[in-house]
Amino acid sequence: MRALILVCILFATATAQQPDSVPQFSLPQLDGPTLRSEELKDKIVVLDFWATWCENCVNEIPEFNKLEKEYSSRGVKVIGLAVQSGWASDIQKFVSYTVLVGNDDTVSEFGVISFPNTYIIGPGWKLYKKYSGVSETKAADIRRDVETLLKAKA
Repeated sequence: MRALILVCILFATATAQQPDSVPQFSLPQLDGPTLRSEELKDKIVVLDFWATWCENCVNEIPEFNKLEKEYSSRGVKVIGLAVQSGWASDIQKFVSYTVLVGNDDTVSEFGVISFPNTYIIGPGWKLYKKYSGVSETKAADIRRDVETLLKAKA
């Protein structure tokens, strides 16, 4: 009986560690053209849901700017998904990476219930990790995740 329970636990753990698919999207970029998630399938993506009225979201942007600068040449794409954020001019002053204009459907499909919400997505458009809210170690944790995915991709 103990062996059966152990096998069930091991199977559940292995199943839980399998990467989940992430919802597909086709959304306008802040500067106009549409970006489809299919175009990102071979990349490592840091996808951050944020809003201009969210102080914690805005405070995280400098770290995402650094990530984009540091990792873009290695196939990592940082994308801000601005939701309920007003005019393009309100958003453009914050970021140096790609910003998509999200909507309520996108928020719902990704299961976002608060801001900020950051998804680390690996090649094949598979969820690696999700961060809800803020923490002192979030930037370092995301960097570690990106490095792990880059090593696995090599």
